[in-house]
Amino acid sequence: MTGSQLIDWSSAGVPLLVAAGAIVALVVDAFWPGGRWRRAGTIAVASLAAAGSWLASTGSTGPIVAGFSWVILLSALAVVVLAQVLEDDAMMPAGESVFLMLCATAGALTLASASDFVTLVVALELLSLPSIALVAMQRDRREAVSSAWTFFLASATATAVTLMGLSLLYGLTGTLTYEGVLVGLQAERAPLRVVTAVVVLVLIGLVFKVGAVPFHLWIPDAYRGATVPVAAFLSVVSKGGALAGLLVVLAYPFVALQPRWDVFIAVVAALSMTVGNLGALAQRDIVGMLAWSSVAQGGFVLAPLVAVAVGSDLVLTAPLRYLAVYAVANLTVFAVAAVGVRRLGGTSYAHYTGVARRDPLLGVALLMGLLALAGFPPAVIGLVAKYVVLQPVIVSGYGWLAAVMAVNVALGLVYYLRLAVVAFAPASRVLRSEVAASGATVREGRGTAIAYAVVVVGVVALVATSVAPTLLLGPLP
Repeated sequence: MTGSQLIDWSSAGVPLLVAAGAIVALVVDAFWPGGRWRRAGTIAVASLAAAGSWLASTGSTGPIVAGFSWVILLSALAVVVLAQVLEDDAMMPAGESVFLMLCATAGALTLASASDFVTLVVALELLSLPSIALVAMQRDRREAVSSAWTFFLASATATAVTLMGLSLLYGLTGTLTYEGVLVGLQAERAPLRVVTAVVVLVLIGLVFKVGAVPFHLWIPDAYRGATVPVAAFLSVVSKGGALAGLLVVLAYPFVALQPRWDVFIAVVAALSMTVGNLGALAQRDIVGMLAWSSVAQGGFVLAPLVAVAVGSDLVLTAPLRYLAVYAVANLTVFAVAAVGVRRLGGTSYAHYTGVARRDPLLGVALLMGLLALAGFPPAVIGLVAKYVVLQPVIVSGYGWLAAVMAVNVALGLVYYLRLAVVAFAPASRVLRSEVAASGATVREGRGTAIAYAVVVVGVVALVATSVAPTLLLGPLP
């Protein structure tokens, strides 16, 4: 069999087109730097559109992989458009920034379509290293460099642990392809402790990228050091790729070992929801709140994986459906934050006090995004998404995990609704003086207008899918 026959070009074409766009953006910026973010953004949008066309035309990937790929592509497209707010940020050069975003997106797409563990590890690094560089791009800010260094150390440690697990896995099965591992693990009579250690070690790298407890501490640090568009990228694209890889690994090569990993996933999901929500309760900044919220949302995304062995379509698609809703809601709130940095001068709650009175559309977008994340009407789509991930947990017999999910839905309501109340409250004189004392500058421009367009698209999508949830979630149980 020749090398060309070993490559599934129908699956590889999607990340390759995105990677090609990354190279083109970097080269064009190096030789024709005049266009900056406008030109780099156009190239990025073109490459993502080409990858989407390829994905739609081939149709050879499974529906789950294709679904995750669509979420990743569309989320990356929204972030690239949102990144236009960085047009006058000298520390975020357009060519390099778009290059890194597209490279990380290619890594996320490869995670979703990988068919062996070697490709999985390479994809993890292709996702992680550009993401670290994006956080560190503002090298003149000590906070950014410190955050990137923490991110790097945590990522390197998680990868090392995963490689240790893969070495043991290869010793057990003699192969690292998903199909070969599935067959090998079914035939192998290895000691229980060895198999359990292999499974946990291999899963650590993917759980780290999802941002779940206890591998979550890099998230608040990285979000604080990154620009708002980069934080949005980490919250959706990075999480989406890791979740896709994790779901495929659990549902295919590791499916026969569910008694070895389902308790691990359940405990990680429960801890992520609880720790993330408690962390978010203490925040008084939108980006900080979204950082801890993403940890909690990662727990909700992981929870239905405990029922993967059931094998029904409703179970296998539950994480994907929840991720799709989370992506739309989270990117909408991040778009509000990006506009807020420009128009309001910052992202603290003080800056957003009474924003709905000054800019009703911005206030409505923030409200709908927060309610969708909380799963609270009138953002019905968020409530339906919570039900979609809760049902498999109950079916699988994890009643205690379902109870933890219910408690954490209530916890999430507290800080989501608190920010919503702030947005619609009258701005006090004290808060206005705090904003003025911060020395924040208010800027307008083309980038701000484009980011505002993302806000509009986000709120329209949330309203439309709340009226008709099947537009985003498909047939419901």
